[in-house]
Formats: sequence, structure tokens, C-alpha cells
Amino acid sequence: MLTVLRSKAGGWVAKIFIGLLAASFAVWGISDVFRGSRTDTLATVGEKEITVEQFQETFRNQLNRISQQLGKPITPDEARQMGIDRQILAQLIQNAALDEEARRLKIALSDRFIADRVAKMKEFQGLTGTFDVNLFRQRLAQWGLSEAQFLREEKAGILRAGLISAVGSGLSAPKPEVEMVFRHRNAARDVRYFVVSPDTVQVGEPTDEQLKAFYESNRNLFAVPERRQLYVVTALPKDLVDKVEIDDKAVEDYYKAHQNEFGAPESREVEQIVFPSEDEAKKALERIRSGAATWEDIAKERGISDKDRKLGTFSRDTYPDPQLVDAIFSLKEGAVSEPLKGALSISLAKVTKVVPGHVRTLDEVKDEITRKLKLDKAKDLALELHDKVEDARASGRSIEDIAKELGLKGTLTPHVSATGTDEQGKAVKLPAAAELLKSAFESDVGVDNDVITTPDDGFVWFDVRDIRPASVEPLEKAREKAVKLWKENRRRELVMEKARELKKRAERGEDIAALAKEAGSEVKTITHLKRNDAREDFPVAAVRAVFAAPEDAWVVAPGANGASALVIHSTGLAVPPMDANSDEVKSIRQVLAQSIAEDMTAQFVAALQKEYGVRINRRLWAQITGQDAQ
Repeated sequence: MLTVLRSKAGGWVAKIFIGLLAASFAVWGISDVFRGSRTDTLATVGEKEITVEQFQETFRNQLNRISQQLGKPITPDEARQMGIDRQILAQLIQNAALDEEARRLKIALSDRFIADRVAKMKEFQGLTGTFDVNLFRQRLAQWGLSEAQFLREEKAGILRAGLISAVGSGLSAPKPEVEMVFRHRNAARDVRYFVVSPDTVQVGEPTDEQLKAFYESNRNLFAVPERRQLYVVTALPKDLVDKVEIDDKAVEDYYKAHQNEFGAPESREVEQIVFPSEDEAKKALERIRSGAATWEDIAKERGISDKDRKLGTFSRDTYPDPQLVDAIFSLKEGAVSEPLKGALSISLAKVTKVVPGHVRTLDEVKDEITRKLKLDKAKDLALELHDKVEDARASGRSIEDIAKELGLKGTLTPHVSATGTDEQGKAVKLPAAAELLKSAFESDVGVDNDVITTPDDGFVWFDVRDIRPASVEPLEKAREKAVKLWKENRRRELVMEKARELKKRAERGEDIAALAKEAGSEVKTITHLKRNDAREDFPVAAVRAVFAAPEDAWVVAPGANGASALVIHSTGLAVPPMDANSDEVKSIRQVLAQSIAEDMTAQFVAALQKEYGVRINRRLWAQITGQDAQ
């Protein structure tokens, strides 16, 4: 099978490598992979080595990304508990197996191709829409990558994606599977139901025994996280902008030096009519030029609407087909082109409007330049302050004294948790919050901490002033909260008990309207309910309960607010016939084909790992993670 899969690699199309389904072929499920290694590398796949440094760098970068996404720091121990370390090693092993296969097949990319690709990435484009080398380096610094590392990983990622694309392309879903998914998706029920409100039950006060039992069973509800009080000093460009002055001459000089950045290139509104052959395109062009037909007539004959023939407005750099750029931008306004052979079709094009290129005046961009120059100077000022603070710290002076002397902003925070909340559970506003909290909870009172650099080239210093350890609030102190929670829980139990009793009576034949009235409610109906039709008054739990039960059955489910309950009767409906050409069925085929492609990809990479051989150094793994690899 592997040989067959390899034969497909010649037709791969480069895509961004978006990862693999590690669970389908988890490294950790292959017990014989863990053998003694003859090297000091963490793992090897064939001849490809995965070093401890490579693993730790990837692990560290992943922690930073997750912390930034969550807005709170994730410690290495927490990451290991979630299995992130194993996922990273599995991904590195998968990548290494693909790299080995690319090397064996002698697939390569030129440096020029990679450079052109990176220059077109939106992440690295400045205000003018062109590649900004400073922004490029800033992004890499945030990601913890050098230029060489980024380019190397980008190249490797494209090659891996090529192999993956070759495996997963051209697959289709079996008809029986499509039909099964269609029937499941289109199963429908007519529903009658009523709500049992929490107001219909009475909850008394808990006894001491009941309250104590509830407290002991739910101690997590009364947990108080560790909190730390910090003294934070900042030198942030955004806070220093007002201290910077920019004169008009500096603005004018910048404008003159960067005038090309303030220009808008010529753009053109283009319409297009596609033809099945060059001959038909020529015949249509002759009719237009002879006056026998208009552009609009030809489009109508071809069944092309006004909307569909309008391709859009483009500059030379944004026109979608590079092969046609010269032809399009040589046309005069209102002119129709000769037949054009594009990358995918033969067409006639018409330029309906030409917008000449122009350069914005100094007055138009003065405020924009001033803001930029002030921010740049503010960054320089922040760096100067950084050096002064660090020099003063080296002499043993406190952060608070230094801040007062230099006029820096110093703040004593409330006691804050590792997730950034105060004792009332409200978010505390902190600079560089993820990195600050991560560093603060790895530090201690009286420790001299490293300065934190922010993404906008600012600096943050901090001291840990006080630590309140994690604890569980004692019942005596939390009694009011415990009573409230006990009552809410008991009320939910009583409501569900009442709903189940009403359900039994309905099954015995009692009138649903009378039962609803007894529950202080009224009968509601939903027609043609499907599995994905959850709504505000009929939540997901109710929908699942309906479709988990036989047709023409009574069920009970929690209400939308969690405090009420629903008593429900459903009646099954016939599934409509499947139209193989409908958009829905096409979508099902596409999703199933993608799933099959992912499974094939998983099998392909698993086969590569087996063929090239995977070795993991148990000793090093235990040393860097504190756990066994099996």
C-alpha cells in the first residue's frame, strides 16, 4: 500500500501544512517503539534526529501560544497533565517521518520559491500592503523563531503538505455511507411538550448533616485559588507617546523619503466572459466589433448574469491570473480584449473603468506619519528607560524607588490568581498579562525578577509582594454560599422527580393539557424537529432525549435554564427521498470524503513511521518530563 501511495506523490499541490490526526495513530499506542537509543537525541525516525533542544523549544513556543490565546499563563506541569508534551513529541515524529519520505523521493523546493511565498504572506505586510522586513522580524521574535528556523520550517511544511495532499486527493465517499448520513441528518419528529417550573416545588432549609454532606461532596465549589499581590512598573510606548514631540520638518522629511509608500497604484474594473474554446471566443469578439451584438448580449447568450461577469477591481499586483496581467492593463477603458488563454479557461475581458494611480498629499497623511514617528520615538524612549532601570537595579535599589525617580507608572495590584482574577472573580487589568502572571507564579516574595518585553517593544518589571496560598473555604465561613447551592441542587432534583411522575401519568393515558396545567404550564408544539434544531426554549439535552428514545415515546429532559424540566412526547416522521444532486448531499459527500482523506493520511504517516522505524530515548524523556514514556 505504501508503494501505491508513494506513486501519487508526483502530482502534489503545495498547501499550508495544517497538522494530522495524532489520535488515529498515536505514537503512545505502539509499545515496541520505546527502545534504548544509541544516541543522546530524544528520538530518531530513520536517519532523522529529534533533539531535546528541538522538543523543548517547540514545547515552550506552544505554551506561549496557548497562554496568549487563553489570556492566562499555562505552566509546564499543567501542559503535561493535558498531554501537550506527548502531542508535541508525536507531531515531531510525524513530521520527521514525512521529512524522511520527502528526502527519499528527492522532493525539494528552491530558496527563491520560499522567499516569494513569505513575501506574499499577509502576516508580514505593512500598512502599504507590501512585505515589511521589520514586521517580519517582529513576528518571528514573538513566535520565538529565527529567520533561518522559520524559512526552514516553512519549506519543510510545504513538502509535508505535498505528500499529504497526494494521499488524500481524489477520494470519494461510498454511496451507502452518504445515504446513512442523509437519513440520520433528516430524521424528524413532531413534538408536544410542557415545562415543569422550579416554582412548582418547595425546598426547605437543609439540616446540618445534609449541608455538611453536600459541602464534603462538592469541596471544589468552595476552593480558593492561590493569589499573589504584585507591584508592577511599566515603560510602554503607548504610555510614553504624550512625552514625545515631532516637528513638521521631521514629518516632511519622512514623507519625502517614503513617498512611494503613500501611493495607490492604478486599478481597473474588469468583466469577463468564459468560452469553451478559442474559436467561439473569436466569433463573439467579431460580433461585438462589427456591432452585431453587445458585450451584454454575448453574456446573456452564454447564460452569464451581470453579477457573474463582473470579476472585480484589481491592481497589477492583485489580478488573480498573472498570465493575463499585461493584456488586461494594456486595454483602454471600455475596450474588449482578444481571446485570453488563462490558467484555467479561455475568455474575453472588458475593462469597464480605469482608476489612475495617485500619491496622497502630505496634508492627507500628516497625522498618520506623526503618529508613527511619535510611536517610534516612544519606543526609543522606552528602551532608554529600560537601560536606566536595569542600571539602577544592578546597584540594589528597589523597583518602587526607581519608578518614583524616573517618573514611571507603578501599580500595586490586588491579590490576583494565576488566571488574572481578583477575590471577587473579576479580571484584573495587567500589562502583558499572560507572561506577567506566568512569571509571577514561578517567582516568590523577595526574588529579583527578569524584565518582561511586551509585543509593542515596551517593558514590564514586577515584584511579588504577598502570597495567599490556595485553600478551601471552611464551611463556617462559606455557610451562606453552601446553603444557596444546596437549595439550587435540591430544587433541580425535585423538579426532575416531579417531571418523571408526570411522564408516568402521561404514559398511562392522562391528558397532556391537564398535566401541563397542573405543572403551571401549557402545551407547546414543535413541528419537524431535527437533530440540530436546539433552540432557546428547547435545549440540546431535550433534542438528544427525543432522538435517543423510540418514536411515539414520552421522555423527560432538563430545561434551558437548568432549573426547570421538560415533559416531552414525540412522533416520528418519514425521511424524504434523497436527491443525489442536491446541495445537502453534495455537502455530505464532501465532509465524508474529507474524513476519509484524514484517515488515509493517518494510515500513511503510521506506515511511514513503521517503515523508517521510531526510537525514543526513555532516559532523556523521563529526564525532561519527569514521567515514563509508556
